[in-house]
Amino acid sequence: QLVEEPKTVPQDVIDVILLQFTRRRQQDNAAAHQLASDLATNTADILQKYIYQYFNDVIVSAGQAGTLDDLRAAHVLILELNRAAPGTLLNVVPQLEEELSVEDVDIRVLAISVLGEMFGEKGHTLAKRYEATWTAWKGRRADAAAAVRVEWVERAVALYQQQPQLARELNADVAAKLSDVDERVRVAACRSLGQLDMGTAVQGALGDDVVSALGERCKDRRAAVRAEAIVALATLYSQVVGELEQSTTVRRKWGGIPSTIFELRYINDPDIDSKVESIMTGAILNFAKIRDDREKCRRLLLVFDSLTPKAQNGFFSYMRRQRDAILMADTFLELCERSGDDAAVEQQQRALAAKLSAFFPDRVKLESSLAQLAGLRDTDVYAGLRQTMDVRSDIKTVRKCQKSALKRLASLAPNLLDTTAPLWKCAGLTTINRVLVPYLIENASASRQGPFHGAAVTLLNYTVEVFPEMLELSKDELFAVEGLQARDASAVEERLKLMVQFAKAVPNAVPRSTDLENRLAALVRSGTVAQAKRAAFVVTQMSGAADLCAALTGDVVDCLDDAKLERRAPAFAALSRFALHAPAAYATYAERISQFLVQMALTDAEAEANMDAGDAEWEAREQLSDMGLARVYAVKILAHWLAGMERSSVTREIVQMVMGTLRQLVRGSGFGRSAVTQHCVLVAASSMLKIAGRGHLERAVGVADGQSLALVVQDATFEVRSSFLLDKLVPALASRRVHARFIPLVFLAAHEVEPGVLDHVRHAVEQRLSQFRPTPGSPSLVESSLPRLLHILAHHPDWDDAEPLRTLELFAHYVDFYISCVCSAQNVSLLFCLAAKVKSARSKVQGGQHTQRLYVLSELAQFLLREKSKAANWPVNVYPGELQLPDDLFEMVDGTDQMRESYLDPEFVALRSKTSGSGAKRTRTKPKRVAKPSKKSRGKQPQVDSDSDAMDEVSDN
Repeated sequence: QLVEEPKTVPQDVIDVILLQFTRRRQQDNAAAHQLASDLATNTADILQKYIYQYFNDVIVSAGQAGTLDDLRAAHVLILELNRAAPGTLLNVVPQLEEELSVEDVDIRVLAISVLGEMFGEKGHTLAKRYEATWTAWKGRRADAAAAVRVEWVERAVALYQQQPQLARELNADVAAKLSDVDERVRVAACRSLGQLDMGTAVQGALGDDVVSALGERCKDRRAAVRAEAIVALATLYSQVVGELEQSTTVRRKWGGIPSTIFELRYINDPDIDSKVESIMTGAILNFAKIRDDREKCRRLLLVFDSLTPKAQNGFFSYMRRQRDAILMADTFLELCERSGDDAAVEQQQRALAAKLSAFFPDRVKLESSLAQLAGLRDTDVYAGLRQTMDVRSDIKTVRKCQKSALKRLASLAPNLLDTTAPLWKCAGLTTINRVLVPYLIENASASRQGPFHGAAVTLLNYTVEVFPEMLELSKDELFAVEGLQARDASAVEERLKLMVQFAKAVPNAVPRSTDLENRLAALVRSGTVAQAKRAAFVVTQMSGAADLCAALTGDVVDCLDDAKLERRAPAFAALSRFALHAPAAYATYAERISQFLVQMALTDAEAEANMDAGDAEWEAREQLSDMGLARVYAVKILAHWLAGMERSSVTREIVQMVMGTLRQLVRGSGFGRSAVTQHCVLVAASSMLKIAGRGHLERAVGVADGQSLALVVQDATFEVRSSFLLDKLVPALASRRVHARFIPLVFLAAHEVEPGVLDHVRHAVEQRLSQFRPTPGSPSLVESSLPRLLHILAHHPDWDDAEPLRTLELFAHYVDFYISCVCSAQNVSLLFCLAAKVKSARSKVQGGQHTQRLYVLSELAQFLLREKSKAANWPVNVYPGELQLPDDLFEMVDGTDQMRESYLDPEFVALRSKTSGSGAKRTRTKPKRVAKPSKKSRGKQPQVDSDSDAMDEVSDN
């Protein structure tokens, strides 16, 4: 009656009513608050104008006083009224809408916050009743002030939790704020998304564009944004990972998050890598909430199975990074355990600390912290941390030792915990662990139709490469005969492949049993090509199995009989393993079959023509006919025969026979371009590298052979050139299995039409090959290879003296590619001097026939280096060190005539300078012998002069 009957309600009454809605009065006198709420609800139409006037007075007063305290209190009161009696705010909501556009940033932030909370109140439909206010509020997403945009995105994301249906309208706007120009807005958006509780409604409301934009922020240029985005994405995934197997919808929408995270490895940023490692076993795999090891393995397979091929490579790269960190950290801690006053040990510690800290962010602090850690001389800390990296430790032991060691470290030097934490998280074996290996083998042994069969096989194959010791602890399960008795031939092949990888990684560790020997022997004698080859290798790795190797070698040699043609391909595949890994067993039959193998590899053209008539130029090896496969393996047997020989067994005749066969294949004399021939070319070129990697046979692969291999990099068939370059040459160089003289071959890919190939080569040169130096401070092997590259180019068959301008444009691209991969401000002077020194020598190959071409290329390289240094504003100075040219290619000459004479075509210089100065795009000159990427492409193999002299250099001994 006090409110309804008077024409006006006294202000004191309004004040008393509103006072009951303050939070303090709600706590102090809940009954009074309830009474006020009922009163306001029942008389809302009467109180509306009074409440509006009250808030209007507060706003005016705050503006005059220049303080926001009363205004903030009033807005808090609005929120309470909205919860208890929303009908009283009919005139106040438009007033809040007006605040969204005032000049004062703080007031706009306050209005954004209050309206955001009001829109999110459950059970209310404020946005529908005040559509203009809702539209105006959404418009503040583009406010000029970053503080307003921060507040807006925080409130907008909160609506996913409070009003999922309403929040669907905001997906595009939230996604846009994740790409806001201001770092603070992006951080706020990522952090807010990470705080969501992922119920079913929220999962449905969050748009794919928001998830995608959040994934992009993981690669943000700002570290703070990256950190928040990675944690947010992983946190969202951790809440839905349990539903992935049951729901196709959930899997489609959220299953790609691990791929987004593991693909970050390609950025190669220590800060990102450390962040990913910190959430890998936590938010992604969530092992802490899983007690059973079998279920942990299933979770690992679930996540891994969802990865894209690129993300799988990223996951594997993190495994390699962990392995490298463990090797260095374990050695460092071992040195700490036995360090005293030994200066040599301390120097080793400092070197390891410097190398190890390069893996992680804040390198300087980590290096300093490791030095302090070494100074503690506490064996309990060292031993505990080493235990976390021990492949024999299970996940529980790793966590227990990690916890106890870090607890002790905190008591001794608490300042070291934060700086060294990324290292211990990286090195702790909590993702791939020995307790998971038996279950991985179990899943790999299951039917190919099993949900995680493929993922288990892939993971095991990589685990045996990175952490072979883990499989050694489970080798009884790995080499169980039951795994080789499956009806599915491909399942047996997969198990044998895993055994082969293990045997390569852990020599002399293959267990021996009668059942296993019998089963392997049966596979060699009657299995498929892959089964026979892999089973033969496993047999060669068994200790004390020489008699079995000899017996099996004799059995497969018997398959040369024409009556057993159907077994020839598997027999040759097995024989190629025995020739390399059991040379004593093969030597008994070598003389008997070597001429047959040469004849089959080189002179079976008629059979080949009949066999491959109408086929495409390139086919996968598995698709070749049995006779075609036999021919490919005949080449392998010959090459493995030579590569497997001890120095004392090598003779000139054997070298001439094998290398002559390989040269004929690589140079393609007298053959068409059938699928089998292409495979033979690839095998022959790869075999040359393998032979060159044997120290006592290195000189058997001569200069002309290097020239031939350079042209395989430019083979007309994409599969041949890419496989040789990326799968054989680059790994052999990166692991230093072959001499550095083969480094220039990778730059022959300069005209490759597939950009991915060039990216791979560039990465290998910049990240691996450029790090190799004969001695500290000396030129790197890649830098020193410039004269060799010029020498190869001088003898390249595409060089045409009749068209000098076109030739220079063509060959400039090779040098440009080399410069783009190798040249920097620090080494441009060195490269310039190396290029110039070539003019002071002559070629020793072919009687110096192409020496003048060398001089042209020397000046070309100098010109391009000078051009690069001008564009980058690098100084080119005289190199102070003494430089030597490769003595197998060059011989120094007396006189300075060639130094004074100019060999570079001035027309090319003028044309190049003109296009460089004008900024015009140069016309690309294409080489004659680099084909298009089509599998149907054809091209003539280059002819290179014989290198019989190089063969004769190999001793008869």
